[in-house]
Amino acid sequence: LVVAAFLAFAVPSARAAVVIQLDMPALVDSSDLIFHGTVEEVESENLSRTKMPQLVTNVTFTVSRVLKGRLSNPQFNLRLIGGKGKKHSLSIPGLPRFKKGEEVVMFLEWTGTGYAVNGLGQGKYTVIRDEEGRKVARRNFGDLTLVVRQPGEPLTKAPQAKPAPPELLEDLLENVKQLHKR
Repeated sequence: LVVAAFLAFAVPSARAAVVIQLDMPALVDSSDLIFHGTVEEVESENLSRTKMPQLVTNVTFTVSRVLKGRLSNPQFNLRLIGGKGKKHSLSIPGLPRFKKGEEVVMFLEWTGTGYAVNGLGQGKYTVIRDEEGRKVARRNFGDLTLVVRQPGEPLTKAPQAKPAPPELLEDLLENVKQLHKR
């Protein structure tokens, strides 16, 4: 079934990921940690002691607000698969990229060994200023193909909608708080 779903939704680029689309209630419900913060450092590391690289990227955040879950320290480190080494690089399709100084709202799920970005690119909102100087949050799905699951039905490709317009940061944070309370 998984192979059939993959073949049915194969996209032209070999550099794409297929994931189930998460609406905001599902994203909040399935996230174990949600926070608003700033990227302080992005650093690749090779964990391998052999010729075969095991590249990861460590992203350090300064957390300004926790919306769901708990953190004992305002510094939070997220380790992602992939990165750039001296001779190799590994990029995971659909996984968001991070830049030092970037303001973000993150939706993370606990995997048993650490946190992962929930829904790949669906779990990262980047905060920018709009033309009026207001802080707004937006998502970039990049190389993600989203699919939907209806009860008793096979997976189907989500409608190709235009990217959602940026949302006022305070509206997004309030929406997350309200969804988490229910």
